[in-house]
Amino acid sequence: MLSLTGAVLFFGADRSDGRGHSAENRAQLKRACAGLLPYEELRGAVPDDVAGVVSQYGTMLDPDEESRSLVNCSLTWPGYGSVRVRAVALISRMPMTVRAEDILPGGDDDGYEAPGVTGRTGEDGRSWVVAECPGGLEGRVREVSGMYVTAAVDLPASGKGEPASYLADFRTAVQVANGIAAAQKCGGSPLRIPARVIDTYEAHVTADADGGNMKVVGIDEPGLGVEKCRGLGGRAGFPGKWTVSGDLQDSRLLSVCDATVLDREDPTGTDPTPPDGAVVSVSAASWAGPLSESADDQYNRTGDSYRFREGERTKVIPESEPHELALWARSECAAGSTYHRVTVSRETSDLSMYTLSEAERATFSRDVRKLMDSYLAAPDGWPMKQRCHDTEVLGEVEGWR
Repeated sequence: MLSLTGAVLFFGADRSDGRGHSAENRAQLKRACAGLLPYEELRGAVPDDVAGVVSQYGTMLDPDEESRSLVNCSLTWPGYGSVRVRAVALISRMPMTVRAEDILPGGDDDGYEAPGVTGRTGEDGRSWVVAECPGGLEGRVREVSGMYVTAAVDLPASGKGEPASYLADFRTAVQVANGIAAAQKCGGSPLRIPARVIDTYEAHVTADADGGNMKVVGIDEPGLGVEKCRGLGGRAGFPGKWTVSGDLQDSRLLSVCDATVLDREDPTGTDPTPPDGAVVSVSAASWAGPLSESADDQYNRTGDSYRFREGERTKVIPESEPHELALWARSECAAGSTYHRVTVSRETSDLSMYTLSEAERATFSRDVRKLMDSYLAAPDGWPMKQRCHDTEVLGEVEGWR
C-alpha cells in the first residue's frame, strides 16, 4: 500500500502544471524497447507538453516473428526529441567500418571513443558498440557470439556540446547491450558504463608567429604515445625517430596502432629526410572474436584481403601512391579467433610509374615479417596482453594497384 501510494503521489506531482504528459511519457519510456532503455538516466529529460510515440520491432519484442534485429526501436516526442536504438546479432557484415585506417584517431574525420567500450562514432554521427555473447544468441540460424548496438539520444543532456550528447549515446547503447545479454543469458561480463568520451579528431594545432611566418609548435593528437603502441617501429629494427599513436577504446576485440618518422614539431617534413627506400610509417591492427569476420569481410570487399594471392595484384605503383605492403596473420586470443594485419610504407622521391625490382620486393617481405613478429611479441602490446597463441601467417597484400 505504501509503495502504491508513493507511485500515485509521484505521478501526481508530474501533473501539477496541468498539461499531464509526464507520467505517461515516463511509463512509456520504462516499457519501450523491451524495457532496455536506461530509464533512470533518461526519465528527467522526457517532456510534459507532448505525448511520446513508439515504433518498435525485433525478436526481443516478438520472439515468433522473423527479424534480423534483436531490437529496432524509436521513442519520439514530436518537436522535442527522440531516443533511437538498434541491436543486431553479428551474423552478417557489420555496417560500420572497423578497418584500421578508419579507426585510427586523428586525420580529417571527427569521432568519439569511450574508453573501455568497443565502438565509436563515425562520420554520420551514429554511435555504435560491440558486445560479446559467448554462449550464443537465441533465435539465430547459426551460433552467434556477438552483437552490435547503435544508439542516438536526441534529448536535453546534462552537459554541453557534442561530448555530452555522444556520452548519452554510448551509455544508452551499452545498457541496451547489457540488457540483451542478461535477458538471453548468453554469458560474458557486462560492459562498463562509460563515464567519458574522447574526441578523436586531430584538429587542435597550435602555432606561433615567427618573423611573420607561422610555425607549428604542437599538435593535440588523440592516442599519441599509448602504451600498447610504443616501440612499434623501433622494436622491429627500423631506424629513425618514431612517433606512435593508437585507438583509445581499451578493447579486447579491437586494437589499432600506427607509427611514423614524421617530426611532430614540423608535420610538413621529416628531420632528417629519410633516404629513398627507408621505412617511414608502419601500422598494426587486430580484430578478435565477433569482429574478426567483419574485418575480414570489409577488407575483402575493397580488395585488400590476404585472400588476394600473388599474381592477383599488379606491382606497378601509380604516381603519388605510397609504397605499402601488408601482412595478415591469424591467432587464438582471449576473445577467440583473431586476425592481425601489419603494414609497412617506404619513402620514395620518384613519383613516376615504375615497377619494383625483385630485390625491393624481397626487402618489403622481410620488413613486414619483422614487424609482425615484433608486434606479436611486444610485452606491452595488445597480442601479448590478450594471450594470443598458435599464430598462422596468412599472406601478403600489396598496397598499390
